[in-house]
Amino acid sequence: MIDLAKSHFFLATKEFRRLAILLAINHSPNLSQKAIAQSANLSGAMVNNYMKELVREGLVKVARRNKRDRDYLITDSGRQKLFSMLMRCSAEIVQLYAQAKDELVEKFAKLFIDGNPHRVILFGGAETACMVIQAIHLFPQARIVGIVDNDSTKWNTRLEGYTITPPQSLKSISHDTVIISSFAKQDEIYASIRKLADQGINIVKLSSL
Repeated sequence: MIDLAKSHFFLATKEFRRLAILLAINHSPNLSQKAIAQSANLSGAMVNNYMKELVREGLVKVARRNKRDRDYLITDSGRQKLFSMLMRCSAEIVQLYAQAKDELVEKFAKLFIDGNPHRVILFGGAETACMVIQAIHLFPQARIVGIVDNDSTKWNTRLEGYTITPPQSLKSISHDTVIISSFAKQDEIYASIRKLADQGINIVKLSSL
């Protein structure tokens, strides 16, 4: 289990700031320190201090354009360091994803505890839905019968083998449970479909599990 208190990349740690600066320079070597600060969401003074450190370590080099302007270029060593940091950051993301999925499985075990068949529609076709789908697939009594989303650009696209359709599909697909698989707009979505509860449909928000 990942310990966020000891995380290198999910808190405003020194390593997180160095990664943000190296990424900014790697993507746009002609940025000024002010622009780097804006890209990395750091103060100018902080970027200046880190820049001196990165130059001293040979990860970044400075090229003068003129007496006033400078270019900051990532070195080969800097690219190797950046790649290493990105791999470690990715490892933390994978661990966090696995932990979140385990939490969902634990919650769904309570939701599907009766052992009866459940026909589930997911409302929300974003990345969160992928994790929800993987968790639900562990329960043979639960069957996903559709995914709906308010975003028309997602209609008729596929997510984990399911076709995303408009919310109007809720009227035509036989189901008994709607899981709101969007963290960002849970309350908004719930308000738009709360009348389904009067028809005996179980509406579930991830935040309330």
